[in-house]
Amino acid sequence: MTGNAQGPTGAFTDEEERLHAEGFAAINAAMAAGLAFDAACARIDVADPDLRRIIIDDFLKVTIAQRHFQGGESTEQVAGALGIPVERVEFARKEMLAEVAAASVDVFRRQSGQGADA
Repeated sequence: MTGNAQGPTGAFTDEEERLHAEGFAAINAAMAAGLAFDAACARIDVADPDLRRIIIDDFLKVTIAQRHFQGGESTEQVAGALGIPVERVEFARKEMLAEVAAASVDVFRRQSGQGADA
């Protein structure tokens, strides 16, 4: 990734955004063709290992959000559908919850005038 890819706002460059979208599309297409998640992720055509990791992590988290949080599937069902260990889904789910908690604290601090370092 370029030096400013995950700047203060966490935004991607236009090129990284394009590669991210293409990565999601590649994973979706490969899984629709019957590949398990890791095999589908191997289809991502991104040279930057950091961006590749972000795409895979994001796809997994979006899938968990859609299937588990919105769809009501258990983490075991999500793991089974993706062909990955349930521990990996649980780890990503816990990471998601921690990210939401951290973002909530940050918003509270900014809205209450305490600043990010309070």
